[in-house]
Amino acid sequence: MGVRGAGADFMIKDFDKLKQQLTELSEAVNKFESEAVQLRVVELVLGQREGQAGGFAEGGINEFIAGPGMMHVVRNTPRPGRRKTTTDSAKGAVAALNELLESDFFDEPRTIGDIVARCQEAFGMRYKSNAFSGPLSRHARTGVLNREKNADGKFVYVKPEAA
Repeated sequence: MGVRGAGADFMIKDFDKLKQQLTELSEAVNKFESEAVQLRVVELVLGQREGQAGGFAEGGINEFIAGPGMMHVVRNTPRPGRRKTTTDSAKGAVAALNELLESDFFDEPRTIGDIVARCQEAFGMRYKSNAFSGPLSRHARTGVLNREKNADGKFVYVKPEAA
């Protein structure tokens, strides 16, 4: 049995209208390749510009909970007022590490913390320390760098000729 009455007919009518509008909207939004652009278009359509409340919930799209398969969109969409401070991958860390290797940086023993701080200072990027652990381990294994423990028990890396 279903819900009967004027309210139910009104909800079904609005649901059909909403379903048609969402279908039309999805066709237009999916023409954009960038998911960030797609999300921004949806926000604008739902009245999310300049803090206006929109659809889905009283709090607008910010209160919307993404369903399966959409969490990557939610996680990878920049939020207003938040600056990204770390890099996306270790590829940038390897390039930064190679630049440090070409300089005199490793003439003295350096910890991963020293490397992270120097990269932020020299390149303006803050890398996660674990982005360097693999490449440093490989360099130590191949003899590009020597690895030893300092007095604090932390690994330090230094060029072989400076050791």
